Amino acid sequence: MKLTVLIALCTISVPSLLQRLSGNKGSTLLRPIYLISKTPFDQAMDVIHIPILSIHFLTPNIDFSLYTGIIVTSKQGAQALQYYSPDWIELKIVCVGESTANVIKELGASHIEIAQGYGMSIVEVLSPHQGKWLYVRPKTIASSWPSRARELGIEVDEVILYETTCNDEVKDLEIVQNSVLIFTSPSSIECFCKRATIVSTHDVIVIGSTTQAALPLGIKSTLSQEASVVSCIEMGRKIAAS
Repeated sequence: MKLTVLIALCTISVPSLLQRLSGNKGSTLLRPIYLISKTPFDQAMDVIHIPILSIHFLTPNIDFSLYTGIIVTSKQGAQALQYYSPDWIELKIVCVGESTANVIKELGASHIEIAQGYGMSIVEVLSPHQGKWLYVRPKTIASSWPSRARELGIEVDEVILYETTCNDEVKDLEIVQNSVLIFTSPSSIECFCKRATIVSTHDVIVIGSTTQAALPLGIKSTLSQEASVVSCIEMGRKIAAS
């Protein structure tokens, strides 16, 4: 089995980046916003990205001819498919949300259905369909939607195509006490809490209920209106400017 490792490096310290942002005359934010995730959101120059996670791609053998379609629940799951021959492109692809679907489209697939951004909504999309489905997943998952799908008679196989680990290059985080923290996955919370502490003066935004459930006990949070990074950032800007 082939292993591909992608590690995002912290090339600038958080304090120096914050100083740069605060010196931007066009910025109206009074509090810093941190996006704690696998990948940055390049369109948001006013947001400080902390690349807290590393991705390790795996390439086990897959016979795509056995399946009606593929289920993809993250950008990383979509990216993992590029390491395979393009046979899978002709299958129906069920994506958890728009951002994942956009990556699938870039890879050439066109038979795409999009769920509502959370795990159980995938079951709703699958329910009208027959056949056998392949869930391309990370090593660790937080949602129980595959079990629910099987309870309803939907045939789902699972294959691990990537593993998420804490990024060892991110150390000694200095987080501003009154900042806004955006978390996009349970693993981002886990790795952040190994390097820093979420305190009561932080405003915490989470991308979905599964991520929210991974927060330490007693930490209050705001659930994004939509399960997307864009929605999280829009909410973060409102909170930071209030």
